[in-house]
Amino acid sequence: MTITVHCPHGHRLVANDESVGKTGRCPVCKATISIPMQSTDFLSETAILSILGTPQPKNSNIADDLGEFAAMAGHAGPKSQHHPHVKLCPSCDREIDTGYHICPHCQTYISTLSDF
Repeated sequence: MTITVHCPHGHRLVANDESVGKTGRCPVCKATISIPMQSTDFLSETAILSILGTPQPKNSNIADDLGEFAAMAGHAGPKSQHHPHVKLCPSCDREIDTGYHICPHCQTYISTLSDF
């Protein structure tokens, strides 16, 4: 198997597995390069969310919070009205602040290119 690396000047180089952990020179510009080990470790969504921490809303609407708590308790609390700073999560259909890119209720990634 081969490993693709780039020198500091952007030249693309291909190295074999035996070169892992070694340093060498770019044949084009003679810059020193090191051949990194290939990582096969991938982070799960849970690991990524634990790294990011608990999301904090930009601003909170007390009526929405009361309605959410009432719904959790099984009561028909006040209906929250659709606000321009709120969007619906496509997975759990709960209202969340537009500042969120990951739903705090079901951890679904919900951003689109227009959010950036």
